[in-house]
Amino acid sequence: MVKLTGACIFCKLSSATLEGIQARLVERLGEFVRLIPVAGAANARH
Repeated sequence: MVKLTGACIFCKLSSATLEGIQARLVERLGEFVRLIPVAGAANARH
């Protein structure tokens, strides 16, 4: 599970970022992994 913070929370390209991270993990680990974005604004610092 991945929690985006800061400016990434509202970025329209955040899904592309997550896809890129997922692809990199699959490449490095040699097995399929799935990133799951989670909301978590309750603990966000301002």
